[in-house]
Amino acid sequence: MNALFFAKVLISAVIIGVATEVAKRYPFWGAVIIALPLTSILAMGWLYAETSDNVLVTKFARDIFLVVPVSLVFFVPFLLETRTRLGFVSNMLIGLALLAVSVWLLRRFVP
Repeated sequence: MNALFFAKVLISAVIIGVATEVAKRYPFWGAVIIALPLTSILAMGWLYAETSDNVLVTKFARDIFLVVPVSLVFFVPFLLETRTRLGFVSNMLIGLALLAVSVWLLRRFVP
């Protein structure tokens, strides 16, 4: 592993840490931090810095654009929590299952 890898991990971890700390006091603003395409911006920047391949970065951006709406199904069990009262672990597992099925369907039907 090289220094660039550890720099990427550190920067990404700091952003996630800041978002969760903000969310403890201000859930909405923590959500705003996470909803920003920070991870996409970072990943695209790192990818271009390492490859200088604009075509690859463009394909990556396209795939992100397709996956983001599909990934929203992950949150459905949490949105229904007041009715279902399933709890965090159950909602997480159901959300992950919905996400897996959604991504599989996306890969199957979108070239």
